[in-house]
Amino acid sequence: MIIELAMAGMLSCSLRDQEIVHEDRNCYYVCQDGTKDFASTLKQYQCPYRLYVDREPVPFHQRLKNPK
Repeated sequence: MIIELAMAGMLSCSLRDQEIVHEDRNCYYVCQDGTKDFASTLKQYQCPYRLYVDREPVPFHQRLKNPK
C-alpha cells in the first residue's frame, strides 16, 4: 500500500490538531516533509488520522527544522 502511494505521488500527513467552529470541524495536519495542510468537515464527523495529498514533497534542504 505505501509503495503504491509513493509511486502515485501521494504525500502522507498526520493529524496535529482539530477544533470545532460553528457547524464545522477544522482538521490541521503536518506532512512528512514538514509542511502543513488543512481539511474541514461537518462537526458530527471525525478528522481522519492520516491525510494523503497529491503533491510533490518539499526537498530535504528546504524543509523547516522545527515545524509547528
